[in-house]
This record gives sequence, structure tokens and C-alpha cells, in this order.
Amino acid sequence: MHDLVANPVFQLYIAAAIILGANLLVLANNTALTRAKNDEAVNPEDKVINAKASVVYYEGNSKTQRYRRAHGNALENIPVFLITGFLLTLTQVPFIAAAILFGIFVAFRLLHSVAYVKGLQPWRTASFAVSALDQAALLGFLGYWVFAG
Repeated sequence: MHDLVANPVFQLYIAAAIILGANLLVLANNTALTRAKNDEAVNPEDKVINAKASVVYYEGNSKTQRYRRAHGNALENIPVFLITGFLLTLTQVPFIAAAILFGIFVAFRLLHSVAYVKGLQPWRTASFAVSALDQAALLGFLGYWVFAG
């Protein structure tokens, strides 16, 4: 395991995973905070904690919904990166290639979260598209370094 931890590409991957994990935590916590601030609960049993709350299930105020949708989108996209990024660290991919691929994905996923929460178009769509294309490139590099490299 020490050899893996000493690998600069793996260290870069760990930094990306920390940032993306923090992004997920911020989105999840802000979903809960905006729901609580607006006296909304997701489940009937949650009224035990806040008797004033209305049970909204998946509805609710628009700010909570934006955080929830941004969080859901991140949950759909980040795990694929974490898997393929980790696998790429096990190959002989050059550091600069990994830095570019990981950096683009992280930067544009963060931009996507902000654009989603703030309702910024065309930034939301553009940042999603760039991160999706980057993920496709990451998969391509992984295939290349495993089967042709």
C-alpha cells in the first residue's frame, strides 16, 4: 500500500476525492439546513424533531429543491469518476495527463454545483457537459493505458 500512497497520481486522486466528497457534504447539509429553516420535513416521523414542520416529501421550497437536485446530480456523476480515477492510478498514466483529467472534472463539477444552486444558465449545462466529456476522456485513457499502453 505504501507504494500506492507514494504515487503522485494517487495523491492527486486523493485530493480530488477529498474535494468532491466535501462538495457532496456541503450540498447534503445545505439541503437539510434549508429544509429545517423553512420548517419542512421529508417524513412524518420527522415532526417529532420539529412539530411546526410540514411534511413535504420531495416538494418544498425552491432553494431546498435546488440543493437536492444538485446533490442528486453529483451523486450520479462523482462515483463513476471515483471508480475510473482510482483505476487510472493503478496504470502508468503520466502525471500531467491525470492532473489535467482530474483537475477538469473537479473544477467543472464544483462549477456545476454552484451553477445549479444559483440557477445559472448556460453555466450549469456547460459545466455538466465539460465534466461528462472529461469523464469520457478518463474512460478512454483508462482503456488505452490498460489495453494498449
